[in-house]
Amino acid sequence: MVQSLKRNLYFLMVGSLMFIFSIVFCLMVHENIKAKRNSELAYFNRMTTTLVLQLEHESDYQTCLNLYEERRDMYFQLSSDTGRSLYQSEYLGDNTDIIDTFLTTLLGTEGDFTFSPSSLKDYYYSRQSGAYTIEALNGKKYYCVNCLVVTDYGSIYTVTAIKEKSSFATLLKPKSGYYFCIWCGVLVSIICLSKILIRKAVKPTEKAMQSQKDFIAAVSHECKAPLAAILSSAEMIESVPNIPDTVTDHVRVIDAEVSRMSRLIRDLLLLSSIDAGNWSFHMDEVNVDTLLINLYTKFERICRKKDIQLQLNIPDECCPPLYSDADRLDQIISIFLDNAVSYSPPESEISLNASVRKNELIFTIIDHGIGISEKEKPFIFDRFYQSDKSRTQREHFGLGLSIANDLVHKLEGKIKLFDTPGGGCTFKIFLPLKQQ
Repeated sequence: MVQSLKRNLYFLMVGSLMFIFSIVFCLMVHENIKAKRNSELAYFNRMTTTLVLQLEHESDYQTCLNLYEERRDMYFQLSSDTGRSLYQSEYLGDNTDIIDTFLTTLLGTEGDFTFSPSSLKDYYYSRQSGAYTIEALNGKKYYCVNCLVVTDYGSIYTVTAIKEKSSFATLLKPKSGYYFCIWCGVLVSIICLSKILIRKAVKPTEKAMQSQKDFIAAVSHECKAPLAAILSSAEMIESVPNIPDTVTDHVRVIDAEVSRMSRLIRDLLLLSSIDAGNWSFHMDEVNVDTLLINLYTKFERICRKKDIQLQLNIPDECCPPLYSDADRLDQIISIFLDNAVSYSPPESEISLNASVRKNELIFTIIDHGIGISEKEKPFIFDRFYQSDKSRTQREHFGLGLSIANDLVHKLEGKIKLFDTPGGGCTFKIFLPLKQQ
């Protein structure tokens, strides 16, 4: 139980901290990318301004534009004051929609800054529009600026400068290793911190549960001697000759209740041993056929008294040897058979089957009793949980299935519950076939 609590708290804490860190980390990356985009846009604006200054003083505009195109990854369209195209980057020839989309956007936002040929003569100094981001038909985004260049030689140009906007992956790539290291470092830190905090948080619970287990074990041990004395005294009273029938009836009640309490103490001691981890298994080669036949012989008489038919179904060929603890297997299957007998009505049928599948030996116990509802199935292996609370089965304490489940897990097996067609329960016990 404590281990399950630790595991749940661990996943909850790690998940919560990772969720919070993921949000903070994403915000940090977003701000970093945003800063890079602002820096990229500012760089584009500076390069455009520098280009305008150079074109003002240089007559060889083609060489200047070619240089920017090669070194700055920028594209240009340059027109004369008459509207004649003087220069256009080869890339823009294949993507004419970039210029058209930009000029349409510019016209809608800076209407008087369209650089139409009729108005160019009115300008005596260079001007530059704001930087725009547009999306072209190819799906890429571009920074665009339109410029009016008045040269020292009296020429007037309109220049449209374009630069492809860097993608998110491109901006992230230079620091992807850095971000990955941060992520891994924080993950390791969160895992270590969670383990330390959970260990400290659960420590009082562990102490309390250990104290409870020690108390149960101590009380169980202390109760064994008084119960033995009571049982011995009852047997002595019963052996006295000529005692009244009323006394005999009371002695039988004492004997039945002492036997019931002895079974409870035995179960509690077994659970305490399992919890303490000092339960020892005597592993040896088990003859499965002999084990099942002995169980059938033992429970067949009990079933006959309740008018229940018990069937044993084993393969025609002998089951392969199972390396396990014969006493514990007997105890496990007996728990399921005992439950099946207790909750099955007269004239019903109980089946004990064995089969082999791959490297597993499967024991199947089928009854046609009251069954278990869907809402109760998740709790049937909990200690002291009884499915049918309306019944007063005094011989059951809700520990049998819990003990069987713990023992099967100790033997590296598993238990599955199914509904029996027509009503009842079908329990399957899967045990690995191991060699000595």
